[in-house]
Amino acid sequence: MAMFNILVPIVLITFIGFILGRMSIGLQSRTLSNLVILVATPALVFHTNVSSTVDGATISELSIAAFMSLAIAGTIAFLVLKLAGSSAQSFLPSLMFPNSGNLGLPLVVLTFGAIGTQLGVAYFIVIALVQHSIGLSIAAGSVRIRELVRQPLLYSVVLVLVVLMTDTQLPPVVMITTGMLGDMMIPAMLILLGTSLATLKVTDLLPALALAVARLTIGVLTALIVIYLLDLSGIAAGVVFIMATMPSAIVTYVYAERYQQDPNRVAGAVVVSTILTFVCLPALVWAALHVSGGSVAANAALSMVAMR
Repeated sequence: MAMFNILVPIVLITFIGFILGRMSIGLQSRTLSNLVILVATPALVFHTNVSSTVDGATISELSIAAFMSLAIAGTIAFLVLKLAGSSAQSFLPSLMFPNSGNLGLPLVVLTFGAIGTQLGVAYFIVIALVQHSIGLSIAAGSVRIRELVRQPLLYSVVLVLVVLMTDTQLPPVVMITTGMLGDMMIPAMLILLGTSLATLKVTDLLPALALAVARLTIGVLTALIVIYLLDLSGIAAGVVFIMATMPSAIVTYVYAERYQQDPNRVAGAVVVSTILTFVCLPALVWAALHVSGGSVAANAALSMVAMR
């Protein structure tokens, strides 16, 4: 029943987004995406970090885990693409960057609750910032760090640091407002995932399937390596496993299309990778609960860490 309660809401909300994307009601993925990027995500990051009950050391550990995950996944993916004779500029982002926002965060929220959300947000911040700087630069073929300073998420993180370092007591109206705006991120992300899947097309199935299998395999290997190297346990280990094993990020298609890096095959990789992950979700969530030592025990363990 617990697995049912975790997976079914994810599938249903994504399916609603898919149906809306197929209907002629004029729902624009770009508009929804801008709402998520400009409003919901910065609000969630600010509210979650300012009100966090998890100690700073654990949050920092999850951020380090995210950096390590990207570095390891990028290295493995680069070697795989070189051995296969494929273009790293076109396909490295798809194999390197997991969809930790649209799918990873909702799964973490439903699987591990409030503490999992705080840890998931810490992991997601790193993934998102690197995606919009290094990920973009890979697809463009040149350094585009300038794009990073245009991300509202960056300034949300800066505000969090200012508040925490100055021990500022924020008025309730700020916390209520950012909480309400942040709460819409999870369903909006899933609806956006569904609408995006409704518009993307698979033009060449076999390469898309190969990339999808490679992304899932790299994700699982990366998660296990990072958990081992950092000696993670409890909810932290479960969060890293879920976030690292997610399918190819949708934004990798956006960059492939912008810079004409085989966008059709990248689109196919995103679609098939997402479908493959949905098929494997029961196994992935079970594995995440297993490495966490069980959700109840993990919650208790990290609650003790938070109170130290």
